[in-house]
Amino acid sequence: MSKRSDIEKGTLVYTEVLGWVDLAHAKGDDARALMAAINSGEERIEDHFIVIYSQYMGKGFKYGTSKTTRWKIRKGLSSHDKKRVALTIIIYTSHLFESYQGSPLFSWYSDSGYSGEDLVSNLLGFYRAVDNINYLLQLRVASQADTFIRWDYYGPIGQYKNKEFRPLLFPHPEKYPNNARPYYTVLPEFMKSVSPINNIEKSDLLTHLNDKTGFNIGVERRVTIQIE
Repeated sequence: MSKRSDIEKGTLVYTEVLGWVDLAHAKGDDARALMAAINSGEERIEDHFIVIYSQYMGKGFKYGTSKTTRWKIRKGLSSHDKKRVALTIIIYTSHLFESYQGSPLFSWYSDSGYSGEDLVSNLLGFYRAVDNINYLLQLRVASQADTFIRWDYYGPIGQYKNKEFRPLLFPHPEKYPNNARPYYTVLPEFMKSVSPINNIEKSDLLTHLNDKTGFNIGVERRVTIQIE
């Protein structure tokens, strides 16, 4: 759940290209680990391997909950197809996780589910990981003062739900007073170079096996990307 104080800390920024960006989501660490797992699967003897991918929320690793998805991936994929597989897994699990966050179990005290910055920040993290480029420099980050103006005018970003991997922009209310309302726009070209697999059920690249909900209650357990 993004807060106004996150702007001051520098972990939440506003960009003219993607709108609000959560820099924790945009680091790309999970996408980097997922790509590493997919690449390491080539060492298996079988003609396929299993990857387990999770998204987690909680207070540290002692109290929290996660959504985990399990996939069978075919060996021998091209570099580009491996990226497609990774992006498909991230998109599928992100929707599963955001829906979970938005369920009555959590929505009574948190606006995190499908918060306006979440999905586009996840996608930015994916491209940062697979291209090894810090694209934030190309997104025209607003000054902290202008970022606070947007937050105070529009309210918390969690009030604006974005269920698409598309930028949701918030025009500067003082510069554009007649158009001060959120609107969707298109992704920059560098964030469209990899296409996810649209029909997972018919794909010969990967097979979705199952989903799982996990809980950490009093026992520290790190949620990691695993390969079977």
